[in-house]
Amino acid sequence: MAITIEPTFQNGTRNIDEIISFYGPNELLTFYQKINVPFVMVIMSNHPSDPENNVFSVFSPDSQFNCVSRKSLKGRREDSMHQHDYFELMYVLKGSVYQIVEGKRYYYTTGSCCLMNRYTLHTEELSTDFVNLFICLSPDFVSSMFSHEKSLLFTMEKEYSENLIINFLKQNIRKNHKNLKDFLGFVPLITETQQKVMVHDIFEQMLNTLISPFYGATYRLLDLLSQLMDLLCNPHYYNAIHITTRTRMDSMLFARIGQILEEHNGRISNKEIAKMLNYNGTYLGRIVKKYTGKSFSEYSLTFTMKAAENLLKDSQKSISDIINELNFTNRTQFYKLFKQHYGMTPKEYRKKYGKKNIS
Repeated sequence: MAITIEPTFQNGTRNIDEIISFYGPNELLTFYQKINVPFVMVIMSNHPSDPENNVFSVFSPDSQFNCVSRKSLKGRREDSMHQHDYFELMYVLKGSVYQIVEGKRYYYTTGSCCLMNRYTLHTEELSTDFVNLFICLSPDFVSSMFSHEKSLLFTMEKEYSENLIINFLKQNIRKNHKNLKDFLGFVPLITETQQKVMVHDIFEQMLNTLISPFYGATYRLLDLLSQLMDLLCNPHYYNAIHITTRTRMDSMLFARIGQILEEHNGRISNKEIAKMLNYNGTYLGRIVKKYTGKSFSEYSLTFTMKAAENLLKDSQKSISDIINELNFTNRTQFYKLFKQHYGMTPKEYRKKYGKKNIS
């Protein structure tokens, strides 16, 4: 029996096999996947403790489907790998997921994402709780994105060739592309709250456009996709990394370490981060040393001092409250460390740089 999908709910004019096709013998370790429409979005939830309620929903122009994984997906092994002829953006809406790409294991947390190249062998591990969103783009749809470049009105649009995603898509859209088995990884520098406002809103508008299309809906999807690409490649919001099967994960891990330290104002141990990322703490320490020249504790302290600086400048909290918020039990130690970093005491720093309405 070949791989098939039997939806538990269907809406629209097309059957699901007109949207997605699978090629490969039953229960094979690898198979080939193809989309038969230009643009598809998929939301997939995975709950290892409750596999009967693992669900994926498919949204395409004119048709939508809801599927309970174990009941709907037939003929596929849970550990099977797949490849496809389209580009696939995977975004972690909630939880965390391990993805196996060409035999290497990569870890993605909430807000992180990757853009997978065509024909790159990969799969998501089903060992963790997660909700993922996938955007699938056919080669023809990607080509259409760049077909109007001569008609662009703004200078900055014409200079947009430096965008990492645009370069990646253009280089790999050619029929004779070298197929480097590569992908782009994106690590968020913004909080989960900011992600919901900035990124999730784009996804919601895309889904609404697919469910309730209107004249010009195609251009609306292109507009939203352009906004998403701009956001992911903005160095203030995301750390973007080009990864080939020969690329080490050090740079991606370093970006993730920085994100965690920023979220915790540097007040989290190497051991705790190692447990979160499922990596050896000594190895993480070597990565930090490699990129910064600092020990793990020295690098962590830069985030703590930055948080203290921002609170002194921008808040009305007392210095004692700031010391407590940053989990210092020794006031003298805080003053000493702050003066080493900024050349003045916290009180002097606030007087010089703080807002005037802060006493």
